[in-house]
Amino acid sequence: MKNLDHVLNSAPARWTLAIGWTLLLTLFLLQPEADPLIDLGLPRGESTVQRELFFSALHLLAFAMTCFIWFWATCRALSPGRSLLAAVLIAIALGIVTETLQSLTLDRHASPVDLIANVAGALVAARVIWQRYI
Repeated sequence: MKNLDHVLNSAPARWTLAIGWTLLLTLFLLQPEADPLIDLGLPRGESTVQRELFFSALHLLAFAMTCFIWFWATCRALSPGRSLLAAVLIAIALGIVTETLQSLTLDRHASPVDLIANVAGALVAARVIWQRYI
């Protein structure tokens, strides 16, 4: 168990998990809704307020997780403040890029509400990290 803990806390494992999460999230966000490569069983259909709130909450959680993971991945290589700044910038940049690229994806569109949720998720995570670790 001690060896597993050592491996999971190593810099290569941290970076691999952060990059893997980022690639997986990008895949989920850019796949077509009607014929997804990986079907998560998310509700499909016409846009309703409840559906949009559900997806916005998912965006908020996903980008908060992105910020946490990148902070965790970089905190051994950088000072806590720089690590947090890097994590927030990566999460926000990913949110902007994926929302922009969704307009090029079949049956998807860029959503200002989702973009706000992406940024809010990163900022909420940053606030929690700041209060607990910095």
